[in-house]
Amino acid sequence: MLGLEAIGQVSNLAGKVLDKVFPDQAKAQQAKQQFALELQKLEQEETASFQRFIVAYEGHGDHATLFIKNIRGSVRPLLTYALAGLYGYGFLHPASYSPEMMQGLFQLNLISLGFWYGERALSRLGLNLGKQP
Repeated sequence: MLGLEAIGQVSNLAGKVLDKVFPDQAKAQQAKQQFALELQKLEQEETASFQRFIVAYEGHGDHATLFIKNIRGSVRPLLTYALAGLYGYGFLHPASYSPEMMQGLFQLNLISLGFWYGERALSRLGLNLGKQP
């Protein structure tokens, strides 16, 4: 999160300022600890606020209907089946697609299969995924 990085930078800057403002090490250390606790509390509140926003925007998974759960769970398999089917059709009917379209479908299928099985499994099949030997 960009906000958390900014908080960390402000914390470092504030620590340096506190060293200048409180030359007494005990007071400076106490002020740093207090400031660190406040920053930690702010970070927890920001995280909780973001989580509440996501739940309000998307809803709880427990409250979704069976239809919505099935739709959410079927997006990736349907996309994979569609890509494989289009490529298979183009392979069986070469006049249907241009060579550029077949190359694009092949690459999309590699991406899809790489997602499901990982790059290592595809390389074991003998597919060179752009790596130089």
